Amino acid sequence: MKLGMQKAVAASVVMLVMAGAYAQEDAVGEVEVSDKLISISGSGHQRTFACDGRKLEVVGTGHVVNTTGVCGEVEILGVGNVVNTEVKPKGRLSITGTDHTVRWKSEGKIAQSVTGTGHRITRVK
Repeated sequence: MKLGMQKAVAASVVMLVMAGAYAQEDAVGEVEVSDKLISISGSGHQRTFACDGRKLEVVGTGHVVNTTGVCGEVEILGVGNVVNTEVKPKGRLSITGTDHTVRWKSEGKIAQSVTGTGHRITRVK
């Protein structure tokens, strides 16, 4: 492996560790956390994140994602993800794909975009 690639891989590992990511036996794909975004991709991740106004992006299959605090925006793409979250008033919830289970709450109205089939979307109090 070339030195530049080694540094890039090392930096990625450090970023994931600093973000609190950990390997799960059945999970594949990346989990990235920054000051503006929480991004989960691949399949099978089961995690809880403090949203703190960030965008939550769940892409792939079979993830179970819970958030604490309020997310500015939530985007879910793929098949069979389970997401429990809170969206800020006037925020956005976007769901695309098949068979997602989404439980969400908000202190006000939000914009919603739902495409695909078989979703179970519930607003909770």
